[in-house]
Amino acid sequence: MSRNLRTRVLPGAAMVFAALMISTDPAAAAGLPCSGYACDGYDPGGVSWDSGPDTDATATVTDFATVELRSGKKDGRWYGWARTATRYYKYGVWIDRSTDGGRTWDGLRGYQHRDGGEAYTPMSYWPDGTWLRACVNVEGNGLQCTKWVS
Repeated sequence: MSRNLRTRVLPGAAMVFAALMISTDPAAAAGLPCSGYACDGYDPGGVSWDSGPDTDATATVTDFATVELRSGKKDGRWYGWARTATRYYKYGVWIDRSTDGGRTWDGLRGYQHRDGGEAYTPMSYWPDGTWLRACVNVEGNGLQCTKWVS
């Protein structure tokens, strides 16, 4: 193969090959290596959301921390997580998930214990008919949770 032909054909062939590799990889196309409840515990930070992320509710431990219930939609499914920041040196943050409007719940989902600064929990699947809330406990200063959101 002549040098001229190689410099024109090989780069083009490499681009075609790369395009085929990208378009045939379902995980890359979907953006999540999981779906539904299998995504519980997945990091929401790296997701390219179809809708969101949005803040659905907030609660505050006065002068110490605010917690947000955050959500995003990917591949037709909703997911939620908590985000908070505090000046206080020790706190815990988590979300609770309920199927009966908050009368009972699956608690401390994605619990994170920090020595100050910002944190967010891993995400939890948020299907129709379930409620989520985000909570923060600033050690020695109070516990607050957002309202339940469905």
